[in-house]
Amino acid sequence: MVVPLYLDHASLSVPDLRQASEQLGSRLGLRSTPTSTDPGRHGRVYLDRAYLEVSAREPTDRWTFSLFFLRFDDPAYLIDQLVSGGFSYRFGEYVGVDGRWDDVELDTGDVPFPILVRRTHPRMIARNWPPALETPHGCGAITLEEVHVAVPDLEAAVDAYGRLLGGQVSVGIDDIGAHHATFAPASGRIVVSKGPRPGIAAIVLGVPSLAETAKVVGIRPAARVSWSDPAALHGLRIGFTEL
Repeated sequence: MVVPLYLDHASLSVPDLRQASEQLGSRLGLRSTPTSTDPGRHGRVYLDRAYLEVSAREPTDRWTFSLFFLRFDDPAYLIDQLVSGGFSYRFGEYVGVDGRWDDVELDTGDVPFPILVRRTHPRMIARNWPPALETPHGCGAITLEEVHVAVPDLEAAVDAYGRLLGGQVSVGIDDIGAHHATFAPASGRIVVSKGPRPGIAAIVLGVPSLAETAKVVGIRPAARVSWSDPAALHGLRIGFTEL
């Protein structure tokens, strides 16, 4: 049995949190909530049981997706799965701006990989973390639907992600002609393709209606994912797909 892993969040590093929050709102219709313990440098765009972390805590001169995270429920079952999958790992504790998390990093060589996390404190918050979405975003975004990852070696990435997530879901060619493989954890999808800059290449948000989203965001019509203009948001590729 494969341990359920959920697409938990992706991290966006920015030079200035206030500017980033304003532009996420004005250009993408996304509402950023400052973190009360560090409101000048850290915030979150809450989705339904997932979120986009927005952070200016580390010095940077550009906007970039730095990391993404999968959530697990049971540490013991997770460790059994990692051992049976042949992974080397480090199980530690991460102390964040407003709590603590179990933090599992896997040794996958040159393959960009998610960090596996489980919030543990404060206990009352950790019990149902991340929270359900209460107030809709202006663009209609509900879910963190996909994370697209560029990898130096597609075959090695397919092997590593397959051992963690229980197999390859589909293969094909994406909208820019690159071969890719799509994996489906317990929530969301991870799309890996060969690329010159390893790491997160894009994220996709799920919305009820692309037609309604298009009224708020300048998106490019497409069969499955409609992409916003990267030039409008510091080169970031952020797409929308209809649920």
